Amino acid sequence: MTRAMTLLSIALLAATPAFAQTTVAGDWNVTVNSPQGSNTTLVTFKQDGEKISGVFKSQRGELPFEGGTLTGKELKFTFTVETQGMQLPITLAGTVADDGATMTGKADFGGFAEGDWSAKRAEAGAASTTTPAATTAAPAASTTTASPSTTTAPGAAAGQWDITIKTPGGDRPATATLTEDNGKLTGTLASDVGEVPITGTIEGKAVKLAFTAVTPNGNLPITMTGDVDGDSIVNGKADIGGMGIMEFVAKKKPQ
Repeated sequence: MTRAMTLLSIALLAATPAFAQTTVAGDWNVTVNSPQGSNTTLVTFKQDGEKISGVFKSQRGELPFEGGTLTGKELKFTFTVETQGMQLPITLAGTVADDGATMTGKADFGGFAEGDWSAKRAEAGAASTTTPAATTAAPAASTTTASPSTTTAPGAAAGQWDITIKTPGGDRPATATLTEDNGKLTGTLASDVGEVPITGTIEGKAVKLAFTAVTPNGNLPITMTGDVDGDSIVNGKADIGGMGIMEFVAKKKPQ
């Protein structure tokens, strides 16, 4: 009887199919919904067991990533976007569908906001038909109140300014060159990723600057506010496209 039970157990084990690991390797059309809207990008995943790496193929170039994981059907990976000298890590975490052809999940934008993402396996030569999910991101609120502004001398904001923006990835330098005409500011903002036009205003000591950073996930409007105090800008706050507030400091270059 014991021998018969043993033979039966062996037979049952032999007939039981081996566990098939979920596979995400290959090309996917990934739609990320940020506070600025949705953008669909081709992503190529590589898989080694539960280890995930790959390339996020944006319009501005390829963004390689590694260190991702696939535990069961739960996928998580992070890539980094450069936005005018600032590094913004974007983490996508989600679930692979049972058919292995689609994925859905949540996107974390550097801890400043959250959104949705979805993906489907790409067909050679076929355009993406992914329908973006609605964003759930909410802008972070600033809790710092700037000092009351008082009048400054005409042209106080004009000139070259060395700007340091404090990001989650560390301090990022930039240089703003401004001209002033009756309280209106125009000029350029230069960083290690290029130069963009910048506009703004100055009322009393209060200065406001605005520019648009072009990122792989679309345009990112950035608004900077602060108070001109001699050759410095104090109480500097940078609103990163409604995703959160970063601090910045600025010092005018001697003329």
